[in-house]
Amino acid sequence: MNVVESSAQQQLDEVQALIARLQMHPAERAAASFRRIELLDDLGRRKEALAASARLLDEFAAKPEVGVVVPCCQTLRLLAHMLRQMHRPADALATLDRLIAAHGQRAEPAIREHIAHALYQRTWWIDEPAARCEACDAMSELLDSQPDAAFDTWRVEARLLKAEVEHHRGLPQDALATLEAAIERFDASTDPGVVLRVARARLASVLNLRELAQHAQAQVMCLAVADQIEAGLAEAAPELRIEGVRALTLFFDGFGIDEHANRAELVGWLLDRYGHDASPQVRRMAVRRAYDWSVGLREQEDGDAALAACDRLLATFGADTDAVVHRTVASALLNKGFVLLERLGRAEDALAVYQQLARQLQGAPAPELQDTLAKALAGREACLRRLRRADAEANLPELSPETRDEVRDKVKQGRRHGDAGESREAIALFDEVLAAHAPSPHPELRRQCARALVHKAFCLVALERFDEVVAAAEAMDARYGADSSTEMQETVALCMQYKSTALDRLGRHDDEMRVHDEIVARWGNSELPDLRGRVVGALFRKGATLRQTGRLEAAVACYDEAIARTTGAREGTLQLWAAKSMINKAKAQDKLGDPAGQIKTYRALIARFGDSGDAALRERVVNACEWLAEAEGRQGRVEAQRAALEAALGRFGTALSAEQRARLARELQALKARAIGRKAKEVFGRVVRRKA
Repeated sequence: MNVVESSAQQQLDEVQALIARLQMHPAERAAASFRRIELLDDLGRRKEALAASARLLDEFAAKPEVGVVVPCCQTLRLLAHMLRQMHRPADALATLDRLIAAHGQRAEPAIREHIAHALYQRTWWIDEPAARCEACDAMSELLDSQPDAAFDTWRVEARLLKAEVEHHRGLPQDALATLEAAIERFDASTDPGVVLRVARARLASVLNLRELAQHAQAQVMCLAVADQIEAGLAEAAPELRIEGVRALTLFFDGFGIDEHANRAELVGWLLDRYGHDASPQVRRMAVRRAYDWSVGLREQEDGDAALAACDRLLATFGADTDAVVHRTVASALLNKGFVLLERLGRAEDALAVYQQLARQLQGAPAPELQDTLAKALAGREACLRRLRRADAEANLPELSPETRDEVRDKVKQGRRHGDAGESREAIALFDEVLAAHAPSPHPELRRQCARALVHKAFCLVALERFDEVVAAAEAMDARYGADSSTEMQETVALCMQYKSTALDRLGRHDDEMRVHDEIVARWGNSELPDLRGRVVGALFRKGATLRQTGRLEAAVACYDEAIARTTGAREGTLQLWAAKSMINKAKAQDKLGDPAGQIKTYRALIARFGDSGDAALRERVVNACEWLAEAEGRQGRVEAQRAALEAALGRFGTALSAEQRARLARELQALKARAIGRKAKEVFGRVVRRKA
């Protein structure tokens, strides 16, 4: 017995002795008896806890005194929880119903608090969405029967839960009506708990308005919440300030992708109001949004705006002592170095940033910070190489602006043709550039020729001229493979990916896998997001080829390496490769006859990406939930299968297509019907045995 168990056992002995001395004091005896049940449950002695619950209720259930009724309510709630943990959901619900039926009309605040908890818990435990909505209505009706303003928080909570269920059922108009009624009724309240939930109701309305394509109204609602919270910001509780950040975040998401000025202004507003908030959780949300904004600008190749966004973030959070904020600040410095080097060509400034970050992170114990340190050191080396190359290129003849602009325009025009599906016209322009300037040593002409060649390879893939794709990729590697600049290495890696695609389409799978291996060997140690993505993509594609050719164990090994290389990755591209690899790994495990491994892989995917807001990742998680349910069902694990289906419908209802939602709902109902049939058969069997 460990120290904790020993202490609990000692308390249990003391409580047992106390119960024996309290024969003439029912309220104190009931409270002590409930404490004994809690201790038994803490010790894992579940059967004894159930028996003790039954004895307490037998002894005190008929007594009307408040001091006795409160321990009875506590016991029924704990009993329901234990039954739920024992996979007896019907008995758990029946226990809550017993509590509500026995004491639901009592007016004493101490008792009504337990009734409210039981009503809310009951709604969560009901599986069928329509029945859950009815339970929310019943909760509202019972709470409304006694007009006590102290329970307004629970009244709003019931309506919020109903609206959430309606939203997940694909009924945004109904959800909106529920939320509007709650807002209208409780908007004048000054109770902090009610004010918080009314703000949440407004933000929930935003999501439903957007589903109904009422985007202008959604933006107005976001701004109303943000303004209301800002007006009382000094007195607002941390939970309400979090809703203020959410309001601005939703407002940000409502702008079009090209509305840079509005988005930039909004991020500035967010940082002004919440960047120095006393709550670490509020600051974490604010810094995360500011970081995502700077990364988005970088990926759109708007270097100046990305640099300004990085500087604003660092000015606001650079001295923050919270560990989570500190990690995001380190990532922002890394992002700033990348922007300076790759987007703006300012190698000396980038070097200073990488060196500053490396000094700050020396000796940092957290694995995430060690990963950031490795990337900072790699960035520093890239800067030094760039500076050495610039010195060597200083003696090259100057490129005339006319020639430079002509070449750039041809490459851009060719790319526009390629994006429009006009591949032949694009290739003709790329060939003109290559014929005229491929031998040139000038760095700008080499850069444009490399771009022309990689875009040509892309167009050749579109035209299914796969032998020519292979030739173009080999020419790319021969001409530019030794160039250590980041852009050139990224371009060569992309062209090799096109080569692997062409070899796959030509049926040359061994050659294809050799290309994948070469990508991993050459860039496997890179810390640059684009090259890391190429490496993980190569591992994924190699795994797919191995799986298609029946080499399943080798495929699983490839997927494992891809997953391992993305551990802790925050880039959306890398996370998506990880999710895809986990799905394909699970399918390979199914073919290998490893159902336990398959189930474990699906669960790992759901645990890792279940809270992601990225649409592509959520799609994979939803599919994993469905496939997990199928895998559990094949193993005869009905409860686990049911839990997986409930998770898919409950957590990801709005991410499901109408067809998928209907299919999962049918499967869940069929499971419940079979469970009822089995239970009826068991009852019938017991009756027959008793009669016999």
